[in-house]
Amino acid sequence: QVCRVCDLLGYYNHKLKTGICSSCKNSDNISTMKLPYACKLLIQELQSMNIVPHLKLDEA
Repeated sequence: QVCRVCDLLGYYNHKLKTGICSSCKNSDNISTMKLPYACKLLIQELQSMNIVPHLKLDEA
């Protein structure tokens, strides 16, 4: 789950059955993409060190 507004990783809410951005708390502009677990883990570890990688998505 990637937010198209702030280009950050989001999460999937199983109760609401939708993706939610953890930064802007929005569920309207969420895109789903395939991402290897190692890449997701690297992004999360960089965020823990206050290095925020943005994921730019192209409309396909």
